Amino acid sequence: MRAFTRITAVVAGLAAVGGAQAAAKVDGGERQQIAIRFALAAGDQPVECGRDIAGLGTGGQPAQLHDARFYIAAPALIDAAGHEVPIELEQNDWQYANLALLDFENKTGKCVGSADVNDTIKGSAPRGRYKGFSFVIGVPSVVKDKDGKDVILNHSNFATAPAPLDLQSMTWNWQAGRKFIKIEVDPEGGVTRPPLKPKSPADAANGAGAQGDKSGDKSDGGAPAMADAPKAAPLRVNSDGTITVSTWMLHLGSTGCRGDATKGEITSCANPNRVPVKLASFDSGRQRVVLDLKQLFAGIDLGKDQGFSTGCMSGPADPECAPMFENLGLRLKETAPDANDAGQSSGASTKIFRVEATK
Repeated sequence: MRAFTRITAVVAGLAAVGGAQAAAKVDGGERQQIAIRFALAAGDQPVECGRDIAGLGTGGQPAQLHDARFYIAAPALIDAAGHEVPIELEQNDWQYANLALLDFENKTGKCVGSADVNDTIKGSAPRGRYKGFSFVIGVPSVVKDKDGKDVILNHSNFATAPAPLDLQSMTWNWQAGRKFIKIEVDPEGGVTRPPLKPKSPADAANGAGAQGDKSGDKSDGGAPAMADAPKAAPLRVNSDGTITVSTWMLHLGSTGCRGDATKGEITSCANPNRVPVKLASFDSGRQRVVLDLKQLFAGIDLGKDQGFSTGCMSGPADPECAPMFENLGLRLKETAPDANDAGQSSGASTKIFRVEATK
């Protein structure tokens, strides 16, 4: 991650929604410092690089963490009246505008990435009493600067973007969009899957196309392709023609996107795939937010993959994405033709986050 350069022009466009009304419910004249910690767990087990994780998925085989990073946007505290009061984030290497990157990989054990980690968001809010916390997993498409001009975030060039949007490892090699959440695990014995086939446009649209493929439309979701397929040789080729690879991957991002971001166009996406999270009872001074990998991988056999990408890379036809999107609280496909609700909240709360006492 490059050294951070403060850009004061950008303000939190999404966080501003409803902000003025919410702030009126508390003391707008004074501000209090806010620090909210996040953690990884699998049930009651802490999760960290280099340690076995027991009992993930339907197969229950041990696994180790390979990568764990996610962006959150529009963090807000919830006051007694239920209003969401935006947290004004500090601007640093991990936070920009109303966006923050949480990073739990430290390049030890089987983890990739770098030694730098971040488990806390920091900012301020109007002084007052709050009872809950909300945020969105994802990167906003656009925020407004002080002059009301659009500043592109999700579909920006990582090479020129401010930290923490400057990480190539958190971008698709496709449409310049970000991976909102990147969770990868190495299950014991690997992941057995069908052999990779010659790439067709239909495969590409569902997360198994050629590198750089930009195919996909509103109906298929246009999932990113081989940029995220394993680049190393498989662990083994099996006698029945299947192959075994080392890593099961969740890469969530917007799909079905149109517009050339390299020309500065604001890209629109049929499936936004941003996950709203609301924790009705939360005390930032005594509690932390936990991402529970047991809940994330519920209903999924990490030792077997049925096709397309290994794991779930947001492809609507990828078999592993159906239970994953249910766990995330997202609609994988439209509920009806032309409903235009794919990639949006299903109406059920996401199952993957919980609150626990700070340790």
